[in-house]
Amino acid sequence: MIEVKNLHKYYNKGRQNELHVINDITLSLPERGIVALFGKSGCGKTTLLNLIGGLDGAHSGTVTLAGEGVSVSADELRNRHVGYIFQNYNLVPGETCAENIADALYLCGMTDKTEIDKRVTSALSAVGLEKYRNRFPDTLSGGQQQRIAIARAIVKNPAVILADEPTGNLDEANTVMVMDLLRRIACDRLVILVTHEENLVDHYADTVIELSDGKVVGERHNESTGGYAVRDKNTVYLGELPQSTVEGNGVSLECYGEMPDTPVRLRLVHSGGKLYLKVESEGVAFLDRDSEVKLNEGVFEGREREETVEHLDLSPLPAAEKPCYGRLFSFRSAVKSGYRENFKHKKRGKRALISCMALFAAVLVVMTSLFGTAFRDLRHVRETYNHNVFYVYTASAEDSLALNQAVNDPQSGIDAVYLYPDIPYGDVTVNFMTGFFETFRPFHYDEGFRTNAVLLDTALVTDLPLVEGKKESLAFEEIVITTRVADALLETSDLGYITEYKDLIGLVTDVLTVDGKHLRIAGIVESDESAVYLDELALAKYTMSRRSAYLFYAPDYGVAVKDGEAVLAVRHKNASTPYPKAGDTVKLEGRDVKISSVVFYYDSYAQYVQAMGEGKKSAELYFSEQLLANDPSLDETSNEFYELLKKAVDERYGEWAEYYYSELDSFIEMKALFDRGEFEIWLIREKGIEEIKYTYGYAEDYYRARLFKEKHGRYPSKSELARDTELPYLDEVLNRCYELYEREHMNLGYTPSIYDASAFLLGEGDYIAASKQTGETHPLGKPFDWGSDKDYIFPYYSPLGEDIMVDSVYTGEILYTKLHSTDPALTAAYLEKHFSHVDSGLEYMPSILTPDGIYETTMEEYRNEIIASLVALFVLLLIMSTCMYFIMRSSLLRRIKEVGIYRAIGVSKKNLIFRFFTEALVLTTLTVFVSYLIMSILMYRAYASSPLAEGMIYYPVPLALALLVVIYAVCLFLGTLPILTLLRKTPSEILAKYDI
Repeated sequence: MIEVKNLHKYYNKGRQNELHVINDITLSLPERGIVALFGKSGCGKTTLLNLIGGLDGAHSGTVTLAGEGVSVSADELRNRHVGYIFQNYNLVPGETCAENIADALYLCGMTDKTEIDKRVTSALSAVGLEKYRNRFPDTLSGGQQQRIAIARAIVKNPAVILADEPTGNLDEANTVMVMDLLRRIACDRLVILVTHEENLVDHYADTVIELSDGKVVGERHNESTGGYAVRDKNTVYLGELPQSTVEGNGVSLECYGEMPDTPVRLRLVHSGGKLYLKVESEGVAFLDRDSEVKLNEGVFEGREREETVEHLDLSPLPAAEKPCYGRLFSFRSAVKSGYRENFKHKKRGKRALISCMALFAAVLVVMTSLFGTAFRDLRHVRETYNHNVFYVYTASAEDSLALNQAVNDPQSGIDAVYLYPDIPYGDVTVNFMTGFFETFRPFHYDEGFRTNAVLLDTALVTDLPLVEGKKESLAFEEIVITTRVADALLETSDLGYITEYKDLIGLVTDVLTVDGKHLRIAGIVESDESAVYLDELALAKYTMSRRSAYLFYAPDYGVAVKDGEAVLAVRHKNASTPYPKAGDTVKLEGRDVKISSVVFYYDSYAQYVQAMGEGKKSAELYFSEQLLANDPSLDETSNEFYELLKKAVDERYGEWAEYYYSELDSFIEMKALFDRGEFEIWLIREKGIEEIKYTYGYAEDYYRARLFKEKHGRYPSKSELARDTELPYLDEVLNRCYELYEREHMNLGYTPSIYDASAFLLGEGDYIAASKQTGETHPLGKPFDWGSDKDYIFPYYSPLGEDIMVDSVYTGEILYTKLHSTDPALTAAYLEKHFSHVDSGLEYMPSILTPDGIYETTMEEYRNEIIASLVALFVLLLIMSTCMYFIMRSSLLRRIKEVGIYRAIGVSKKNLIFRFFTEALVLTTLTVFVSYLIMSILMYRAYASSPLAEGMIYYPVPLALALLVVIYAVCLFLGTLPILTLLRKTPSEILAKYDI
C-alpha cells in the first residue's frame, strides 16, 4: 500500500544547526493493520508520518501511496486515500461536529446534501457520538473531540488512517476507547500510529517500527493484540458497594454504599395519574439515559486478550469517487466569511484602517479627475496628430527648392509642400465658436470644444468622399474638415445642439483667422487625418503672416501687380539709403522679381509734403512773406513787424491752414497703403468718416476752423477757435466711433501693416510661391539684419509653452517645410536618402520630423505632468493597499491555526486563496467601492454639467472604470498577499510554527 524509499529530511539544511531528522529510511507497509512508529520524543516519528501523508516535503527519496507519488499531488492523494487524526484534534472551532466531519466529504468532491448528511450520521454512530452532531468542539471533552476527529477521518472511508499521538491528550479511559476504535478500523485498512507509549504498542500494534535519530533501528511483529481494559471513571459498579432496601406503603428504595451522614429528604407525590419526586437535600445528582455516568450491576473485571476483533462497520460509507478534490469553500461561504471577519465585532484599529481605505478611495477619485486633464490631452495627441505630415528644416535655399521639386515625384510620395515658420510639433489648436444662447452672444466659444489639426490646401480634398456640406466652390473664408477632426470636436461637445456632423456646418473658428476673417466650416470629408483644408491663397496668407519676411499680397493694398513683378514699399527714414529703383531685378525667396514701382512711407504730413516737393511753409514764414511783399520797407527785426506777424497768424490762421493741408487727402491715401489695419484708416476708408483723417495730419485746428467758416462765413482767429467750445474735438468723435463700431473693430487688423519696415508687394502667383519656398531675399524684405558674424539670442516656443532662449549663429530665419505624403513609408525613405545631410544645428529642433516623431516629441509636453500624477496616485494606492494588507493580515493571524487545519485535512491552496481573495473582494466592495462610487458620481456630475469644472477636471466613464480596475487589482492582490505568503509553507510547518 505504502512504499518509502531512501527518504531524507533536513531542518536548517546547509546551516551550522542543520538537523538530519529523517535519514535514509526505506519501508514497505501493509494494506491493513496497525503499524506503530515508536520511539522517544524527537526521533522523527511525526516528521516521517507527515512525509507519508503529504503534510511535509522531503529533500530526497520517494513516498508512494497506492502507486502514486505523494510529492506530485499530495492534496489529492490525501483527500482520496488518507484520513488524518491529530494529537490536538485539529477541529475547526467555528463549525459544529457535523460540519467538521462533512468537510472531509466536501474535500472529496461530494455535493449531495442528503448523501453527506447520511454519511455524517453514520460516522458519528460509528464512534458513538450521534447525539453530539450539533455541538461545537469546545463544548466536548478531550475524548469526545478525538472521536469526532476519528469520525472525520473515516467518513470518506479512506484506505489509510494516519494517527499522530491520538491519545497524547487523553486520560486512560478515553485512551482505551480511542485505541479500541482504531483497532476495529484497522481490521479492514491500514492505521499508522505515532506513539511513545509502550503499553499501547504492545497491546494494539500489529507491526512496530522503532525509530532513533531519524533512522529505523528495529522492526517487529506482535503475534496477538487484544487490547486491555481500564476502569471507566464514569461507570459505577453496584456489585462492589454494600446494599440495603427500605420498603413500605408501596415504595421500595434500594440504597448502595454508605448511608449519608445527613438524612436525605425525598417527597414522592402521586397525583392526577402522575408521579412526582422532589429532593430537598443538597448535593444530589440525577441520572437519566443521556447522562455520562452509567450504572453497572456487577463488579469491574479486566479482560483477556481477544483473538478476534469486531470490525467497525463502514459499509454505509463507500469510498468517494468524484474527481473534484480539495474544494471546501464556495463563493457564497467565502462572502459570508468576509463579511463576518471584517464587519462584525470590528476592533477599533480595524475600524480605523477601514475608514482610511474609504477616505483614500475618495481622494483617489478627486486626484484622478484633476490629473485627468493630462491624460485627456495625451489621448487627444494620440488621436489627433497627422500620420501623413513630415517637417524638414530648410534654412538652405537648395534644400527648399529640392523639396518643392519633389512634389508629385512618384519616388517621394509627396503631393504638397508648405513653409512652416514655427516649431514643427503640429500646426494649430482649432477652437470653434458655438454661440452662447443664454446671453445671445454669437461669438462665444467653448474652451473645451477644440482639437489639433494640420492646415492643408483644398486641392487635397478632390479625391476624399464628402460626408456633409460641400467641398467645391468654396468662398475665401470657408474651410473643409476631416471626419477625424469632426469626431474629436463632437466628442468634446457638451452642447445638446452639437451632436452630429450636420451641426458642425457653419461654425466659425476663434483664433484661426485669415485677413481678420474667422474661417467657417463648409464641409466634412472622410479621412483619418487630422486636417483642416483652406483655400490655397488663404493658407498662403496664414503662412506668410507668421513669417519674419515682409512679402505681402499686393491686392490687399489696392495695388495691381503682375506675376514676376513687385511693388517696393519703403519707409523713408534716410534719403541716402540705396533702395532698388523701378526696373531693377531683386531676389525674393530665391526667385528673380522685377521692381515695377517704388512707393515711399512718411511718418508725418510735414515730412510727406516736404518730400513731395510742395514746399509748404510754416504760418510764420507764410505771413512774413506776405507782409514783406505788401510793404518792403518793414524791418523783420523790429517790434512793429513782430506785432503785425503775430496778428496775421492769429486772425488769418484758417487761411494758412487751408493752404498748408491741401495735400492731406493724398497723405491719407499713402497712410492707407501702409497702415491698412489701423482703426482710424478703417473709419475713413470703409465708413467715410472724413473728420477722422485730420487726426493723422495733426490738423484738428484746421478741421474746426472749417466748421467755423461754414457757420460764420469766415475763418476764425486762433483765439476765437480756442474759445469756441461748441466746435467738436476729434478725440470725442474718435471715442464715439470706438463705441459705435466696437464689433466691427474685432475684425480689423487683417492686413499686415508695413509702416515699421520696407516690404515687397507681390501678385497672387508669386505670393503663393513665396509661402512654399525659401531662398535668397533682398535685405529690405527681412525684418532683421541677419549676419553670419554675429551671435543672436533667438527666442522660440517649446511644446511646453515656455520661452526657450537658443544662443547660436544664424544666416537666416528658422524655417521648416511641411510635407504632405500619400505614402508615409515611401516619403520617410526618400527623406532619409536625399535629406539626411540636413542639420538644424539646434539641440531642441530636429532636422527631419516624421509623423511618429511628432507624436513622440509632443508627448514631452505631458510626460512630466503624467509622471507626477502617476507618482501621486501610486502613493495613495500604496497607502490604501497597505491598509488592506494589514486588515487581511490581522484577520489571517487570528486564523492561522484554522488555515493549518484546513491544509492538513486536504483543503487545496487554490481553494484557500479563493476564500481569502473573496474576503478581500467583499472588504474592497463594501469600503473602497462604496466611497469610490459616491465620489465618482459627484465628480462626474461636476465634469458633465459645469463648463468651469470641465476645464479643471477630466473624469469620463472610461477613466473612472480604469481607476476602479486598478483599485480592485491592487487591493485584491495585497489582500491576498498574506495568505499567499503563508501557503508557501507546508501544512505541518503552518501547524507547528503558528499553532496559536
